[in-house]
Amino acid sequence: MNGGKGSTILLTIIAVATLLVAVVGATFAYFGATMNSGDANTTIEVTSGTLSIEYDGNSTLTGGNVNPGEQIASKNFSVTGVVTGSNNLNYEANLVVKNNTYSEGALVYTITSNNTSNNGSTIAATSEPVAIPTGTSTISLGTGLFAGPTSTGSTHSYTITIEFVNTGGDQSADLGQAFEAQLSVTQTKK
Repeated sequence: MNGGKGSTILLTIIAVATLLVAVVGATFAYFGATMNSGDANTTIEVTSGTLSIEYDGNSTLTGGNVNPGEQIASKNFSVTGVVTGSNNLNYEANLVVKNNTYSEGALVYTITSNNTSNNGSTIAATSEPVAIPTGTSTISLGTGLFAGPTSTGSTHSYTITIEFVNTGGDQSADLGQAFEAQLSVTQTKK
């Protein structure tokens, strides 16, 4: 009787040890990295980073029923980057227009930028107002980057303003129209 119990214990120990070896081997295989290169001096740097975006309220810009020359919407937002390593953390901002019933060229946007942490480069501020197409569209506002390393986080702040252009002519067809858009900021590779 004792011989059967000893065999069961031995087989259980062997099974547990085999399972541990399989798990450890699979873990190393999953997280392991290999590189084949003829250059013995190749350096691989793994850099990670995070972007956080803070909007004044939320990311939506809506408005309408304003007079020519008036502002339809304005939004302050900031992008903060934390970068480990020496690589850059790149990002892109877009204005995603979901609805614009104003006539072509009736709405324009401007963007101002401030590199509050003096790190990397911000999205370029507009020197002149930029026309917003009628209907739906995605407008690239530009790209920015944080230079690594910046473990405490660096901040770029922006203000985007949407305005109903005053042409000096009859613009009664655009009175009572609607505008709805959303800001989108995403990390990019370049």
